[in-house]
Amino acid sequence: MSLTKQFSIGFLVVLMLVFFGTVYINVNSFRTYIEDQLNSHAQDTATSLGLSISPYVGDQSTLPIVETMVNAIFDSGYYQSIVLKDMDGTVLLAKENPPAPQSVPDWFRELFPLQPPVAETEINSGWNIAGTMTVKSHPGKGYAQLWQNAQDTFRFTLLLFIIGSALLYAVLRIIITPIFAVVSASERISARDFSEIDDVPKTKELNLMVRAINKMAGILNKQHKELTAQAKSYYQTAYLDSLTQLGNKLALDNRLARLFSDKEQSPSGFLVIIRLSSLAHVNEAEGGQTADIYIKTLSHILTEQGAKVGAETYRVRGGDFVMLLENVNEERCCQLLDSLSDEFNAQTLPIYTNGFAHIGAARFNELTNKAQLLENADAALTTARATPKRWQLASQLEKRISQTEWREEFNRIIASKSVDIVRQPVKNFDGHNVYYECYARFKSKNSENYLPMSQLIAESEHLHFAGSLDLVILEKILTLYSPTSGETVAINLSPASFAEKSTIEKFVTLLSNFAAIAENIVIEVQEICLQHAPDNVHYLAEHLRKLNAKLTVERVGSSIAAFSHLRKLRPNYIKLDGSFTRNIHQSEDNQFFVRSLVNIAHGLNIQVIAELVEEEIEAQTLQELFVDYVQGYLYCQPCSWPELRTK
Repeated sequence: MSLTKQFSIGFLVVLMLVFFGTVYINVNSFRTYIEDQLNSHAQDTATSLGLSISPYVGDQSTLPIVETMVNAIFDSGYYQSIVLKDMDGTVLLAKENPPAPQSVPDWFRELFPLQPPVAETEINSGWNIAGTMTVKSHPGKGYAQLWQNAQDTFRFTLLLFIIGSALLYAVLRIIITPIFAVVSASERISARDFSEIDDVPKTKELNLMVRAINKMAGILNKQHKELTAQAKSYYQTAYLDSLTQLGNKLALDNRLARLFSDKEQSPSGFLVIIRLSSLAHVNEAEGGQTADIYIKTLSHILTEQGAKVGAETYRVRGGDFVMLLENVNEERCCQLLDSLSDEFNAQTLPIYTNGFAHIGAARFNELTNKAQLLENADAALTTARATPKRWQLASQLEKRISQTEWREEFNRIIASKSVDIVRQPVKNFDGHNVYYECYARFKSKNSENYLPMSQLIAESEHLHFAGSLDLVILEKILTLYSPTSGETVAINLSPASFAEKSTIEKFVTLLSNFAAIAENIVIEVQEICLQHAPDNVHYLAEHLRKLNAKLTVERVGSSIAAFSHLRKLRPNYIKLDGSFTRNIHQSEDNQFFVRSLVNIAHGLNIQVIAELVEEEIEAQTLQELFVDYVQGYLYCQPCSWPELRTK
């Protein structure tokens, strides 16, 4: 039972006892007073009436006169009985009224009985006693007065009871409200929300309690901000170029390591190298300050143009920049290169003796070798200096599916819901499965072979089918899921699905239709979505909490976008970007950053997953850094959904 109920019940019981006790004592005291009044009234009447009729008692002829005098008194209704007897005890005259009053309830008369006394007086005839008269007052008038007094007392005491209860409620609110505020603040602190209590009570004891909680929340909030600032600062120092604030060579190496070790995400796209053609001349002829302006100009152009296609931009050294275009087809890549070429031509100045910049690009997919990719891009860069547009693609895809064919494939997949699911477990270091991450495979229309995922992802985003495909995948997973298994499964939502809120609303509606198993569903969202569509991510997270479903933010660490969102978003898990996992035992920078990120996550009660774990030494290092769970080929390769689930 809550403290409020205990206080309320206790005080109400006391007030009720006071209420009924007051009513009873008052009415009972008034009853005694009325009995005394009845006694006095009866005695006075007996005495005065006895004196009045004494001349007429003893003579039968004057008895009518006596009766007339008695009737005059008795008919007033204040007497229950008047009896006149002679000395022999013979009743000469008797008058009597019914004892029960009509306006008073029986239960009240039983609870507060009136015992009207009998007054007796002697009747003298000369010097002789002629008889006796007994007078008994009628209790009806007394009951009526007692009943009226009881009603008045009850009403007045009830009014006081109501006023007392209201005051009690007000006092309890004054006491309980700060206590509830402290409880709420404690719960927020448990959920890693360190906001303070604004309404500080003036009551000394409550004031001290609230101030103590606020002080603790302030200290924890300060510590969290310090950890976050430390992680951001280290990220900027270790992975950002100080001049342009773009990712540096270490960040690019980490990104490529993740890209070519992720065997399930089927990476595809283009690696673009941009080189400042005249940097050496500008640096020598104009000085370092002008050279820095030259570099910043290119950085601004690349950032502005790259944002249109979701490109990641890095400055690797001197005048060399790299753009990574993931899930972009050749058409969009060529459009970007043309736009960059036009921007470079617009920047032409006499000091750029060899031109502003030139570009080389090479395609990659899940089968691409990193060394070969860099070699192809570098070769294209060399050739680009002599081309009219000063850009060059290293190669074309040997086999290309047209956009018309892709559109037909997508419509077929969505209509027939023809998707195969494979799963890879996320495990703790004891080997127990936490949940299964699901991946989709799509067979082509005319063969048993799967469509190339590297091209499929790029074209689905380009042709705006990504959200519909994600819905098909989620529906397939929900249909295959067996509640009796007790397993937890996860689905990845593509960044393109977050472009429109209507798509997210469809996901929420679909999950709501399977609300009974929603608690066993995990939705994985890429960190980049927090940059491009933070409102839609928060909208999804809010509805997942209502359905008791879980949320994972994956690829955390590829930028610092997640840091400012984690506290409000409150995901169940974050998944470290795979670039930090690869050879982490050999990189002190990555170890320090992961340790900082784990401290921040654990401070917010968020569990941390490391993906793409392929070596035992990597797993051991991650465990020493207090990472909670691991996923990768070291533990299990993706396998098909158990046949039992498809039946």
